[in-house]
Amino acid sequence: MFQAPLSDKTSFLKFCCLGLMSNVGLEMFLQRVLTSISWRRYLCVGMLFISLCGCGQMKGYVLDQPDSDQITQDFDTRDITRESVDVFAAKLGYNRPWPPEKWGLEELMYTALYFSPRLKVARQNKELFEVSAQLSGLEIQKKVQVATEYHTNEVNGEKPWGLGFTVGLPFFSEKKQKVLSEKSLLYVDDATLKLTQEIWLLHSELRNNLFRWNANAAKRKLNIQKIKLARELIDLVEARFSYGFANRDQLNKRKYDLGLFLEQELMLETERLEIVSTMAGFIGMPAIDLEQLVMSHLTFDETPDISGVEVYRSAALLNRIDLQESLVDFGLADVELKLALIKQYPEISISPGYFWDQGDKIWNFALGLALPKQSDVLILQAENVRNLKHLEVKETQINILSQVEGYHAMAQSARARLVQSRSNLRQANEIFSGAEERFGVGNISRVDLYDGRLAYIAIAEQFIDQMSDYFTALAALEDSCQTPLLFQYKVLASMNYQLKDPLE
Repeated sequence: MFQAPLSDKTSFLKFCCLGLMSNVGLEMFLQRVLTSISWRRYLCVGMLFISLCGCGQMKGYVLDQPDSDQITQDFDTRDITRESVDVFAAKLGYNRPWPPEKWGLEELMYTALYFSPRLKVARQNKELFEVSAQLSGLEIQKKVQVATEYHTNEVNGEKPWGLGFTVGLPFFSEKKQKVLSEKSLLYVDDATLKLTQEIWLLHSELRNNLFRWNANAAKRKLNIQKIKLARELIDLVEARFSYGFANRDQLNKRKYDLGLFLEQELMLETERLEIVSTMAGFIGMPAIDLEQLVMSHLTFDETPDISGVEVYRSAALLNRIDLQESLVDFGLADVELKLALIKQYPEISISPGYFWDQGDKIWNFALGLALPKQSDVLILQAENVRNLKHLEVKETQINILSQVEGYHAMAQSARARLVQSRSNLRQANEIFSGAEERFGVGNISRVDLYDGRLAYIAIAEQFIDQMSDYFTALAALEDSCQTPLLFQYKVLASMNYQLKDPLE
């Protein structure tokens, strides 16, 4: 047997081990070990290190702790004029100049899809589910293992050692491979559905807050008119009071009305700031930047109509994400039942091996037979879980149909109230027009004219409330279907691209 000088062996082994783990303390340890054991034993130790490093890849991770200052800086620099946002919106089908002059639901959604931290988390969660799918797929892969061995018992003055390997070759049926592949795809579907759900919820919340913003803007305009009229009325009543044509109570009543209008102005401004802050949080950008954008105003001249309930029932059964998730759960339960049926048969594995012991070539061969344990009970459990998931799918369908019918009925009721409110507004406008004519011929005073205008504004505010209630009812009906039916725009048309992180 070849006997290399100890110095050569020592240099070689130090080089191998230091290449694996460069550590001064380890180098000193190796120096001591090399002086106490034979190079054969150390070769086994070295090969063991190589095996561990090769299989585990010895990944090292630097502590990536969130930096508050960096996060704040990134947040403050989020700008809608960024060229990458323009490119992202264009890929989703936006064909107008960016940034837009006026912002509606479509423009807000493009920005939210780009900046929203909520979707960032959802996309990362989708990747986590995709890893779960890969882990499920690993069950059909073959396994290779490396084994080392060292004998402590001396044979003719020598301590023999060996290096070998075993290869596990489990025999999977084609049917089992197909079932496991189906299970992996279901995991991916589940991850995609969860991200799709987050995108729809984001759309829904932005839409609802945009409705609130429009109603708030319309009310603030009307309230400005009320404040202006109230101040002019105070001047008129004060003049009358000075000439003895009005009493102190009438003057105080006018001042009290002005105080109510000023209080309402503060409340409406507070509501506006709250809406802007909420929308900025959904989008993931500073509220002060969103506040500077010019929003598109809804038109209150037309009353959007709704179709029959069957249209929305069909759309809900086709698009509701919770129903699709229940179908995925049923699919997973069905896969588990198929696997339980397959596992009632024994599994056979063959593990050939090769071992080199002191130069002697030793081959071994192992045949494994894994007998099933409690297969009947596992099959019964899988059947019950599958039946349960099947019933949950039916329950979800019935609940969805009930929700759609309920929201459809409430939308119809809200529309009837809106139609009546519009009629009242027209009547109030005719009454005020008559007051203007009477004032023109001197039949009524300016005070009476302004009071008529305040009465008309009050009816207009009620109309805005009814319009807001109707839009809210339409939004709830649309949410029960989880697809754009009443407020059409292009954002949800390119879902595959939205599932990707635009910042990567």
